[in-house]
Amino acid sequence: MRFACESGAEAEVIKLAEKNLSRCEMCGDGWGICLKKHECEHDENFNALQEKVREADAFVYITPVYWSEVSEVLKNYLDKLRRCQATKQWNSEDTTGGSYLSGKPSILVASAGGGGGGIVNTFECIERAIAHMGGNSQPRGNVGVYDYIAVNRWNQEYKRESLKSAVKSMVENSKRRD
Repeated sequence: MRFACESGAEAEVIKLAEKNLSRCEMCGDGWGICLKKHECEHDENFNALQEKVREADAFVYITPVYWSEVSEVLKNYLDKLRRCQATKQWNSEDTTGGSYLSGKPSILVASAGGGGGGIVNTFECIERAIAHMGGNSQPRGNVGVYDYIAVNRWNQEYKRESLKSAVKSMVENSKRRD
């Protein structure tokens, strides 16, 4: 994201629709190796993305609003990530150091085609997934959900500026935290 780079951070835009992620096959007893090894045995594209989550310091989730929900591709990704990361708290043999989302801030952006209906539900969907994965859905200091940017067809222009300001603030606060 250009905004993050302008603030001195490294950033990468990941377009999930281009990653060709498979759907969860619920292998084995319904969990497969995601419960113990925290990876997907059928989707190397997902495993590569999960490694990027481990390496990242912060996240910006951007999704259109589809029927008061996140896009199908983001839902698939969050469900798979949740199966691998949320389960770390249940696995006493886990040695990976906890969820890759723990202690990292997130900005949530939802764009509704009309007047904004469904945006709150969309935010709640992402927020729940983050909370399940130990990412602190409620802001605590500089971690958790750092900001919410609700976009509709009338406010796109100034919401871009809002997103730019939110990313800049998140980057600056993350630097202070380190």
